[in-house]
Amino acid sequence: MYKVLLVDDEEMVTQGLSRFVKWEEAGFQVAATASSASQALMVLDRETVDLVITDVHMPGQNGLSLIEVLREKYPGVKTVILSGYSEFSYAQQAIRLGVIDYLTKPVNFSAMMTLLKRIRDKLDEEKEKETQTFAAHILILNIANGLPYDEKRAATCLNTHCSIQAVRLSERNQTSLPEDLAQTLLIGFAPCQVVSPAEGELLCVLEGRRNLIELNRQLTVLTEQKGSLCIGVSDEQVGYSELRMAFLQAGKAMRYQKARSSAGVMRYEQVQEMFLNEEDESEFGVRPLVELFSSPEDRPQLVERLLTTFTAMETRKDFSLTRVQRFCAEFLLELDTPIQTLSLPDYPRHALLSETLMDVMCAGSLQEVKSYMVNYLKRILKELRQVDEAQQTGELINRVKAYIQKHCAENLTLAVLSEVFYVCPTYLSRLFKKKTGGNFVDYLTELRMEKAKEFLNDPNLMIYNISEMVGYENPRYFSRLFKEATGYTPQEYRNKMHGGETTVS
Repeated sequence: MYKVLLVDDEEMVTQGLSRFVKWEEAGFQVAATASSASQALMVLDRETVDLVITDVHMPGQNGLSLIEVLREKYPGVKTVILSGYSEFSYAQQAIRLGVIDYLTKPVNFSAMMTLLKRIRDKLDEEKEKETQTFAAHILILNIANGLPYDEKRAATCLNTHCSIQAVRLSERNQTSLPEDLAQTLLIGFAPCQVVSPAEGELLCVLEGRRNLIELNRQLTVLTEQKGSLCIGVSDEQVGYSELRMAFLQAGKAMRYQKARSSAGVMRYEQVQEMFLNEEDESEFGVRPLVELFSSPEDRPQLVERLLTTFTAMETRKDFSLTRVQRFCAEFLLELDTPIQTLSLPDYPRHALLSETLMDVMCAGSLQEVKSYMVNYLKRILKELRQVDEAQQTGELINRVKAYIQKHCAENLTLAVLSEVFYVCPTYLSRLFKKKTGGNFVDYLTELRMEKAKEFLNDPNLMIYNISEMVGYENPRYFSRLFKEATGYTPQEYRNKMHGGETTVS
């Protein structure tokens, strides 16, 4: 049932509508009544409603003013106005403000039922679209994080076979992204999907082939309009099965742009010669070294581990200085992300990184490369000795918890979190328990159950939808966990919330 708020200064009108309209038949229930706009806003502050039916003329703030506030503060709420025949101009103005329709007094109940059913159909359609969008975003984030790609499931909410490109956007100086950036991308780059893969970052998946010159122009304009954006663009890929590759390419391009200490757009094809190929990436992994850096207790081993990697590369028959330089460039750019989060005092991060990158790429021997890299790491490690480690680890766990709360519907694992925060999974697990007193899995499950309770308050959501919306593909598994946590099955809990009788077994 969708919820309705009736607003009219004449109690006879609100009571008459409450009693004589067949609300349940139309798919609605009256959640509350109000005699003024201010009273209506107080109701909305504590109660979620789907539809507001309001009179135009009321003491104090009139119905049109109320609709303006609703449009700004509660854009998802539908509105209908009640007006007398002499107030037709008000009705016209209300329609310009976005109301669905108007009803004249005295209310024709047959016309009211027709209108309510039309509104119900619109709400059903929007809810279905919202559910599909939610499912699509979860799938996109799971694929981007390297989790198994189920094409059959993806095809239910994504255009799986279209050409795609990944565009990753972040602020140059670790500040928050503009609040309207996601909406700007959705409008200006449609068709596309926009999600947030990490704090302070957006991923825009462009669907369909694009003119690269025009795309670059649009993105450049975006950096000028929205401040100091650093944008990385992947190569074009065929289908969502290649999203992981596109995501990684766009990330490398974005981090390279950030290392240049300037806002702008960087395409992966412009910098791919600086990075390892897939075969070398798997053999000489950069990620384990970055994770080592992110663990304070293991960090002192970083220089020695890097030198061991150099030795392994040098002893290969196909050794080349170019390969070593690409490895170092990728390592430096990947390492820059966790360094940024540490907020080192008086540390010229951009200047030192740019200088080291240039030195490494122009070096004439492996010995020179080693020297530049070791000096860079020693400088960072020296700066880190002045940092309050307890404070830094506490801030890390706060950021991890905030990320879990925002992304709890995804297939979250410690491995995924370790990629997002550049931390070894084992260290993260141990640190999480130390700082919170519980383990990651229990924290995630508890959070998901709380979210499920909120969703169960909406009688229009199916249990299987709620299961997916809190991160469980299997509704039976979700129901079992929910009962273990609350003592009720999801349906029993819903009945209890809405005043129904239920028996706990």
